[in-house]
Amino acid sequence: MVKKAFLSLIFLALFFSASILLAVYPAKPVTVVVPYAAGGASDIMARLIAEFWKKYTGKEMVVVNVVGAEGAVAAKQVLTAKPDGYTVLWYHQAILGNYHLGVADIKWTDFTPACIVTKTSRITAARADAPWKDLREAVEDAKRNPRKYVYGTGAGGIAYLEYGPIELSAPRAFRVVPNEGGDSQRIVALLGKHVDIIPLALVSAVQYIKSGQIKVLAVHDVETDPFIPDAPTAAELGFPDLVFPMTNTFFFPPNTPTDIVSEFNKIIEKIVTDPEFVKKLEELAFAVPFFKTGKDLEEFWKQQDEIYRKAASVLK
Repeated sequence: MVKKAFLSLIFLALFFSASILLAVYPAKPVTVVVPYAAGGASDIMARLIAEFWKKYTGKEMVVVNVVGAEGAVAAKQVLTAKPDGYTVLWYHQAILGNYHLGVADIKWTDFTPACIVTKTSRITAARADAPWKDLREAVEDAKRNPRKYVYGTGAGGIAYLEYGPIELSAPRAFRVVPNEGGDSQRIVALLGKHVDIIPLALVSAVQYIKSGQIKVLAVHDVETDPFIPDAPTAAELGFPDLVFPMTNTFFFPPNTPTDIVSEFNKIIEKIVTDPEFVKKLEELAFAVPFFKTGKDLEEFWKQQDEIYRKAASVLK
């Protein structure tokens, strides 16, 4: 009887200790691991969130850049971190590209997903003097003139997989030239007339769109982008699988308690509904809030997972 009472007291002590810790979450700085170098879109958005995290919690959010293997190095680091709510990964669909291309064996389901926070578009672009008004015209032209036009894709990752739906629509119509670099290298190749069409992130293309050097042939989404409302979506042009929005998501280490995830999400929801945050997000990253948790998050990521799997199967 005494032993049972003693164990009950221990249980109650642990319960109330956990409750107190949760009540003051975050009690110390949260480390956000960004899989890309400082200055990129992911880094800019993470640092913006960190600014507003301090506004709403009074605590620091420390952004740490861990570069390598399209994010796989950072992902592995967070996978083995302590699941206490103080280390979180800020990642997007590159995790799907890595997995389905065999670059890394890490799946998004290996983590404890917290929330999707932001969305920015990816696009197909061509030089302003290209003879097409949209991607459908470009593909039809390539079908009539096989191998005449060069598609400058990535050597791997998202910019490589985005070619999958186009190859499915027009097998071997384009000459495909992989580019080892990122968006900036593909833009140089496009403007230098080494390639005729490229995929890239909208944030990388804005200055060239404004200067009239390149034009958008398609937004890789089912929804119109608010920053380029006249640009057609891939879905409306007849490419239903060319849906590759960049949605940055917070992932906790596996087995992070649901109560901690819930508290974290409550804070992030306050941030994404802050008008000042929304304005800065638009100005700095041409992104919009895209807040999803729980079942909505899971359903979105499952849909994206299938799109990436299908694209990889076409290109293998």
